[in-house]
Amino acid sequence: MEQHQVTSYRHARCYLFIPANRPEFVAKAGGLDADVIIVDLEDSVPGDDKDKARMALPGIVAELRERDKQVAVRINGDLEHLAADLQALPLADLHSVFLPKTQEAGVIRMICQYLNVLEARRSLTPGVTALTPQIESCKGVLDLREIAAASPRIKALAIGSEDLAAELGAMASPDSLLAACQQMALVAGERRIDALGLPGSIGEFKDLDSYAAHLAKAKALGFSGALCVHPSQIPCVNRAFTYSEEQKQWAQRVVSTMAQAEQQGHGAANMDGRMLDAPVVALARRILARD
Repeated sequence: MEQHQVTSYRHARCYLFIPANRPEFVAKAGGLDADVIIVDLEDSVPGDDKDKARMALPGIVAELRERDKQVAVRINGDLEHLAADLQALPLADLHSVFLPKTQEAGVIRMICQYLNVLEARRSLTPGVTALTPQIESCKGVLDLREIAAASPRIKALAIGSEDLAAELGAMASPDSLLAACQQMALVAGERRIDALGLPGSIGEFKDLDSYAAHLAKAKALGFSGALCVHPSQIPCVNRAFTYSEEQKQWAQRVVSTMAQAEQQGHGAANMDGRMLDAPVVALARRILARD
């Protein structure tokens, strides 16, 4: 059987949700500046429309890929729809698969076993389908390390701000979500994977100043991207998670200065009155690798 050309996971800043049952959204999404379009089979699709949305999925993905968009799919987490969603995924054309309301590493391992079967049937490289668990509950936050280590397929973690805040009985804000976001950033850093989201409401698309402030806080915590539900949020996310030219120039100078120091047998260097050592160089290389 012929080997398919696969789309591997790539770091991205901005992810935009569109419902799989709204073709007019699909048509608009191809022209937007989001790095990844997430075709949603879960919350934004009513129960009666899920079968129809699932059947439309391959065509939606093909249309977006023709517009040179990276495409992810958010599947349903309940058993009634989970297997059917996985079977419907055009795996060879996906950036990643989002797993909603993730609470247990065991469920991820079960999904991975089925993905192994599906990939083998389609002559895909084993393990090529990337996964992004969405953490939307207190249990999910408390079990983050186990979840992140459940499979090498996991390339990112995403915070589900609204659901998590609702379980806490609070509004989605830095006051209620900061600790969870810090925990996610730490776990993502440990696993060398992306952390996606913000300590605030993902649904805020009118007060963009407030939304941008939450994004800045997420970036400061170590997050590398965020999820959007409205096109007006896209420029905010792209600005927040793009290193400035000044930052990139600084990073290049750090790498060059340290390289010269190492040639002279030194393990540290001085640049503009700041000591440079291995951690600073690691940050500089990360900045250069991201842009």
